[in-house]
Amino acid sequence: MKRILIAALVVTCTCATVSVAQEITGSIVGTVTDSSGAIISGALVTTTNTDKNVDVRTVTTNQNGYYVVTFLPIGHYAVRVEAKGFKSYTRTGITLNVNDQLTINAGLQPGDVKETVTVEADVTPIELQTATASGLITGAQIRELALNTRNYEQLVALTPGVSTGLASDQLYVGVTSPTGLSNQINFSINGNRPTQNNWSVDGADNVDRGANLTLLTYPSVDSIDEFRVIRGQYDAEYGRSSSGQINVITRSGTSVFHGNLYEFFRNDVLNANSFFNNRNLTPRPPLRYNDFGGTFGGPVFIPGHYNTDKKKTFFFFSEEVRRVITYKEFDPILPSQANVAGNFRTLVCVHHDPNSAAGNYQGGSHLQPEAGSDGAL
Repeated sequence: MKRILIAALVVTCTCATVSVAQEITGSIVGTVTDSSGAIISGALVTTTNTDKNVDVRTVTTNQNGYYVVTFLPIGHYAVRVEAKGFKSYTRTGITLNVNDQLTINAGLQPGDVKETVTVEADVTPIELQTATASGLITGAQIRELALNTRNYEQLVALTPGVSTGLASDQLYVGVTSPTGLSNQINFSINGNRPTQNNWSVDGADNVDRGANLTLLTYPSVDSIDEFRVIRGQYDAEYGRSSSGQINVITRSGTSVFHGNLYEFFRNDVLNANSFFNNRNLTPRPPLRYNDFGGTFGGPVFIPGHYNTDKKKTFFFFSEEVRRVITYKEFDPILPSQANVAGNFRTLVCVHHDPNSAAGNYQGGSHLQPEAGSDGAL
């Protein structure tokens, strides 16, 4: 019994390790020097999440003047560096995306530590820590670009090296589409098979491990902060699949309450009729597509103690509901008036002879030429 419990504990720990192995955060590293370029060891480096107004972590530079701050939630940051005998250095406007490893070096000037030198970060800092080939789709792109079915998958095609020859621009949400067919994620990344891609949400596996061609969950477009498509030279944490890695990160609450409500709709009144419907004088089929939803997020605080120091925990809620009513018009082949009267130009089955090797149909005496024909069968 003891051995069984130990084995179960080992398996549980192993599964837990696998489930959190995929990176959902970012890192900031750098070197602190003085005005002459000499390294400064023992400097205090504080990273502040400006979205939440919270100091996330404080580290100290090592003997080589180097510091590293790992596992930072994505968002906007400021880095403050302090050392005795030098002015404080603050770098603001740092945007940290998922899987980023930003290099933020600091050059301190002699002076009082109470004095501060503030530098605005570059809009697009150069990636110096990794050779990974990837493409980032930001939250603004996800929410502002037109998506016919409100499915973020369509934006994967914005990344270089992605082919969507088998993917539709009507990617629905769910394992099956309204037509009843499998709602497959046919994206080829760098020429690899679509079944070799790995999809995740906040580090959790999101692929139906049957055919590896459908997803398990579809976060609302308004609940996604960003996602990154990693195409190659990625770390061992992505070792399960050999092709692209689509890493989706959902939004978090900030230091202030914020929310929204929305409805997206389509209606046959706003649509044009199809060519074949117009040709056959068939009206537009009815269509009612309504997509309702909303989000709400903010800080969690103790009543009566609403101040900045107490804003340490945050929440974010998202809900989306779809209501779709649609019909499919078709052009059937109906019998003519002569057929209705029993007149046919070609032979039809009135009696089947099971003894015939060729399965001939008998009963030709019941066949008559169609009205208006020359009388030949």
